[in-house]
This record gives sequence, structure tokens and C-alpha cells, in this order.
Amino acid sequence: MEARPQHTPADLSGGFAQVAVDGAGGQDRTFTYRIPPEMEIAPGHLVWVPFGSRTVQGIVFGLVDVPQVEEIRDVEQVAYEQPLLSRRQINVATWMSGYYRVGLFMAAVQMLPPGFASRLRTWVSLDEERAANSSTDDLNTRDERALRMVKDAGELRRPALARRLGRGGGAVVDRLIRKKLLITRTEWEHQRQKPRYARVLSLAVESEEVEKVADELDAAPGTRGLERASLLRRVIDAPGIETQADLAREFGRSRVDWAKKAGLLRVDEIQVDRNPLREHQFQTTMPLDPTAAQAGAIGAITSALRTTRKESGPPRKFLLYGVTGSGKTEVYLRAAEKCLELGRTVLILVPEIALTPQTLARFASRFPGKVALLHSGLQPGERFDQWWRISNGDFPIVLGSRSAVFAPIDNLGLVMIDEEHEWTYKQHDPAPRYHARAVAERFCAEHGAVLVVGSATPDIETFRRAERAEISLLRLPDRVGIDDEAGTLSPITGPARTSAGQAGVRIVDMREELRAGNAGLFSRALLDGIKESLDAGGRVILFLNRRGTAAYVQCRQCGSVRTCRRCDTSLTMHRSDMPDGIDSLVCHYCGYRVRPSNKCRVCNAENMRPMGSGTQAVVTEVERRFPDVGVLRWDRDVARTARAHGEVLDEFLKGKSRVLVGTQMVAKGLDIPEVTLVGVISADTGLSIPDFRAGERAFQVLTQVAGRVGRGPDGGSAIIQTFQPEHYAVQAAAAQDFEAFYDIEIGLRAEHANPPFTRLIRLGHSHYDPAAALEEAKRMAGVLNDERIASGDTGTEVIGPSPSYPFRMRGVTRWHIILKGPYPERLLDRVQLGRDWTVDVDPASVS
Repeated sequence: MEARPQHTPADLSGGFAQVAVDGAGGQDRTFTYRIPPEMEIAPGHLVWVPFGSRTVQGIVFGLVDVPQVEEIRDVEQVAYEQPLLSRRQINVATWMSGYYRVGLFMAAVQMLPPGFASRLRTWVSLDEERAANSSTDDLNTRDERALRMVKDAGELRRPALARRLGRGGGAVVDRLIRKKLLITRTEWEHQRQKPRYARVLSLAVESEEVEKVADELDAAPGTRGLERASLLRRVIDAPGIETQADLAREFGRSRVDWAKKAGLLRVDEIQVDRNPLREHQFQTTMPLDPTAAQAGAIGAITSALRTTRKESGPPRKFLLYGVTGSGKTEVYLRAAEKCLELGRTVLILVPEIALTPQTLARFASRFPGKVALLHSGLQPGERFDQWWRISNGDFPIVLGSRSAVFAPIDNLGLVMIDEEHEWTYKQHDPAPRYHARAVAERFCAEHGAVLVVGSATPDIETFRRAERAEISLLRLPDRVGIDDEAGTLSPITGPARTSAGQAGVRIVDMREELRAGNAGLFSRALLDGIKESLDAGGRVILFLNRRGTAAYVQCRQCGSVRTCRRCDTSLTMHRSDMPDGIDSLVCHYCGYRVRPSNKCRVCNAENMRPMGSGTQAVVTEVERRFPDVGVLRWDRDVARTARAHGEVLDEFLKGKSRVLVGTQMVAKGLDIPEVTLVGVISADTGLSIPDFRAGERAFQVLTQVAGRVGRGPDGGSAIIQTFQPEHYAVQAAAAQDFEAFYDIEIGLRAEHANPPFTRLIRLGHSHYDPAAALEEAKRMAGVLNDERIASGDTGTEVIGPSPSYPFRMRGVTRWHIILKGPYPERLLDRVQLGRDWTVDVDPASVS
């Protein structure tokens, strides 16, 4: 495994290294260390350096001839022989550190290979002579307790001793080490991930000689010779392929040992590629003839790929805005083909691991053997091998979710972000809280690459940039492959096609259903639509963005709701999928789980009842009303891994189940022509969230889920059930008219000075003590306001402190402060935040 250092000779000069240190904190901060004469160090090297009383990992960001301070300590060890980061990656990490306000090491560590850390274990033992001669006046009770623990054990790991001492135990251990009462011993632990090797049998001599021996064994009396001859011929036919263990199981250990001792066979160690695609088979596909709109988009991207980057001229960034089913994927495929012809690498990002199987199938079918897969759902060994093979340039195409933006690509030519509006491209916890789209833009600037972001419902900020010509707008206004005659009018569900070829959408006012005496999950129109679609041989997707059987459990006597004991949120009822059939109440934030009870914990009345509905309840209702139809559920409870997502999707595609019930996974990127009806059980789930983006997200998910229907010759339609049919987001989603929605939404954003007309930074604070949490939040808000007034910063607004949602999570009380203005980071630069504050630049949510 060889990485590409990409450093000039100038990078290798200088006797001192500027190192970003693990755990040091502070953005843009490095520490200077002397490079020992026997070491060769370049920017991008992962090293071990002393930091206080510890030895920690660090990344070399630069070399200097003159140190910044007088007292300099030496670099202790180089973790990898070659640099792990290129100069371009170092530049992007430096930008991330400053923009997202995290330490340099924390920013750069996203780009290191999986399992990179080879931990340094520190052991402590007692210096009995010093301990015997030291004065007890200098030791407190905890010091004496620590010394007794070490004496009794003989030797203890430093972290274990600190844990035994309780809170502040690490400081006690460090103090005793400084007093030289404890002696330290360090040893290097093996890195967590390594290449896998297999021991295979190969020919130790020429094949003719081995064949001659096999012929002699065939002629020998008895069966032993025949079995030995069979072993030899197996290896002659496939030398270095089958492992020694497999052949020993088949032919016997004694025969393998005989062949080795006879000098006929030898054991070779070969590296085994843990390929996540080893069980997949993709049938090669040919390009489709593009429509005029597709051809125009492909031409614009191709032209940008062929031109060198210039300081002026049209931007090399594109928004591919096309209605659902308009053929954006074919544009991605054609653009990737053009990029590969120019000898450059392609990166494709998808918002969810759940979307990876379908996107992977399209790219792997068009470019067999050229696609690498990189996302958190892979096995650790698979991620390790894929990372190194990408680093070595083995794959010209890399496909993955958010974290794949940090793939070690050398010659990046094109980045394509599908469904760019999705909030899953934004990292929430832990830090750095980056947005993959912004990071991709920086990588494209470093490489001179082209960026293409695509969506049928673009992010409001992205479309605003397109309006301002900061990004080129490419339009795909119509669906592809749709016969104008397909999809006649339906008396139940309304028109089957819009003028753009999209499925017709009907809004059902659930208030009218209640007045008509229908208090069930399904409106009369949706029930009729399901029956009509199933009778015609079609398939149905039902969407509800809530897991479980019931949203909450409430006492009908006093009205109290059963809540989590660690979080300020209601518990959701889940029906058990296990044979014991025991239901449970689950917190979706901390995982707390308890059995349901009919008895109210407040008034003791035995009248607790499930309220609201989740995907499990929808499945139950479908099975009750349509007992002969297979129903499949797709949410995080049944599909937690990439493999599980693929299995659910594959089962639905093969037709084993004709109704698919799911959360937001069913709203993203699925292309299933047989689906003739989509039903939204409740469009109101996200409309009441106290966030200025609530309307945008509701519109996006409703439009996207409606876009899953009507992609085949049989047409189809969608039904949206809501108690707020007049809401502009619901109306625009039913019309599948993004620009109508945008006109209203951008006006509201301008009126209330929300992004893209301003910028936001969210500061978060949490504490186990509610009073302490509030006190610190108020103190920080006061500090920020005082500094704002003192500096004359009239453009920045300090909002809060406000309780976060949920207010208490995992036993911790949470508050946040919003900085709002054109340059909120300037105010933050003048204030020192404590380590117990988090910073979220351009937050996806302000609730």
C-alpha cells in the first residue's frame, strides 16, 4: 500500500515540524517539534509527539527552519512511513478548521485511513525508594490511595488507575508522575485495522516437474498416491489461488505437508482484498439516447471538464435542477464517462446509505470493475481496503455517502452530489459539524474539478446562488420515457400526469374525513386508491415519517403522557417482532426501553392508551384490510446496515411484497416503474416544528415521495392526507412546482432575515445540573451581548439562550444561543468559549 505524498522538495526542507496535536483544541493551532536527524518527515505525516505528560498523535502541517519558541521537544516516532495527507488535503483541513471552528487535528483526522490509530499504552508502577523517602505532608488522601493501588497491583495502565480514582483521577496520576513517585512505561499497540493476508499454495518448481511426479503417483499402487496426485494437479491448475487451510481440509493436512516437504509446493502470503462488492453481480448496460435537455446539460458539464480553471469566466459549478424522473442519473453517468476519458477521477455522493444499492447498480453496470464504495455501513476491514485502493488509484469512480467526500482521491476531476438538498449531508455530532457540499466545493477548488449538485427540490440557498449566477443552472423540465397517452384520468385519485409528465397528486383534507365519521389512518380516497392499484397489478408505497406503532401513550383520565426518564420526550410504542410478542415503549433519542403499562404513573388510573401512529401501525392496518397482499416495512428498526437496506429494496423489487410502508427512506431516489400509487399518511408531521426550514423540508419530502410514482407505462398518482391542506408547502408539493414554492419561501426568508440573506452560528451548552446549565447559558449570552455593544457590531444579533429540543437528552439539560448576521464569526472571534460549548456553523436546524 503506497500513498501519494504529492509534496515538492521545498516541503521536505526545515528541521522543525509544525504539528496539529490530538486533543489540543483551538482552531488553526499547531505546535513546533524538532525533527531528529534520523527521521524524514514531510507535511501530511502522522507522528507521535510529547504533549504535556502524555504522548499523543499529531499530523504534520508544515516544516520550518526556525522554531517559534525556545524550548523544543523532539518528534518521538513516525506512525506511517509515508505521508497520509496530500498538500491539497492539508489545505482543505486548514479551511475546515477555521470555518467550522475546530482544531486542525480534528479537521484532518476525517481524511485519515480507517483504523489509523496505533495507540500508545502507558503503564505506571511505584518507585518504591522515592515513595519510602517522600514526606507524607506533600500527599493528600487521594495521592496515598493511588500509590496503594499501584503498589498492590505492581503495575497498572494509566487510564485504569485514573478511572479507579474517580472524577479528576487523571490529574492525580499526572501529579504523582511529575513528583516521580510513579514510573511510566509505554508500549505501542497494534493499529486497529491492517491488511488481511491469506496463505495460499503455489508451485515450488516448474509445473512440468510437478506434473511428472503426479503421473508417477497415478501409476503407484493404492489410493494414497492418487490423492497426492489430485492435490498436485489442483495447484497446477490454479497456483496461488486456494488457501492452504482449504486444501488441507479437502485433501488432508498430511498430504499438504508431504508436498511441501518434497519441495513441490510452497506457501505464499498474498494480500486479500475485502471487497464489499464481491457478492454483487452487475449486468453491463449501454448508454441511453439523451433527450435535448439532457444533451444540453451533458454538453455544459463536458465543456467545463475540458477547460482549464480560470480566475474569470463562468463558474465550474452546476445545479442540475430537474423534476423527479427527468433523467438526472443518466446525466451523471454521461458526465462521469467524459471525465474518465480525460483521465480524471469521479466522486459521487448520495445522502443515505439506503440509496447506495440502487445508485451503485447503475454506475457499476455502466462502469464494471471501476467503482469503489466508501461509507460507514461497510465492515471495518472493507472500509480499510477500499480506502487504500482508492489512495493507490485503483478506482476511477468513488461512490459513497457524506464521509466519502474525504476519500483520498489524487486526480479529482468531477464531484456529483445527488439529492443535494438533503440535510443528511450535514454532520451534526460529533465535530467537525461540516456540510459535505461545502467541503466538496473546497476540494474542487483545490483540484480544479467540476462540481455538479442535483435535485428536483433544490436547497433554497443553492437555488438562490443559481439565481445570482454564482452557480450555473441546468434544467431538466420534463420526465423521460413517458408516453403522452399513458395514465388516463382516474375517478378516485385524479389526473395521472402533470404537464411535465409527473404523477398527479390529490390532497385529502382529513378534517372532512373526521366530519364524515372516518377517524382511521386511511382516508376513503386512499383506501379506494390502494384497492384500485392492487387490483390492476400495481404496487403501492405508503409514507409516514414516524417509526413504531403509536407516537405516544397518554392517560385518558388526566392527560399525562409517558415520557423518557432521561429525555424530555414522549416514549413511542413499538410492537415486538420477536416470538415472545412483548411490546415496548422506546425513546428514539437515548434508546431507553420499558414495557408498557395500563396504569398511569400520575393519577394511578388504569387508562393509558396509545395515540398517534407509526409505520408498524400502518403495516397492521394494511394487513387487516388487504390480508392477501404482502406488506414490507422499511425504516431504521428493520434496516440498520447497508446490507439490510439493500435486502429490503431487493425484496420489494422482486415483487414478493406489493405494498411498501416506510419512513423517509422511501422518499429518496427510488425508481420503480411498477409503483402506481403513493400515499402520504400524514403530511403534518414536520410542518409544526419551530424552525424556519420546516416548510422547506415538508415540501421537499412530499414532492420527493410523490415523485416515486408514475415512472412506468401504467401511470399512477399520489394522495396526500393532511389537516393543513391550505399550507403553501402542501399546495406546492401537490402541484410539484418547486419554483412556485421558492417564490413564497424566499419572500418569507427575506422578510424575517433568514438564510440565504444572513448567516447563522448555533452555540450549544449542556450540563447534568439544570441550574448550572441555565446559569452558564445566561452568562455566555451576556458576554456576547456586551462584546457586541463594545465593538459596535450592530450587524450581529444574539438570540437566546433558548432551550434546545429536546430540552433534556440522556440526562443532560441543553441550551443554545444563535448568532445571526452577515458575519457572526467576527463576534465569536472576540469571545473565548469554554470547552463545554459546541459550535455549529450554518446549522441545519435552530430548534
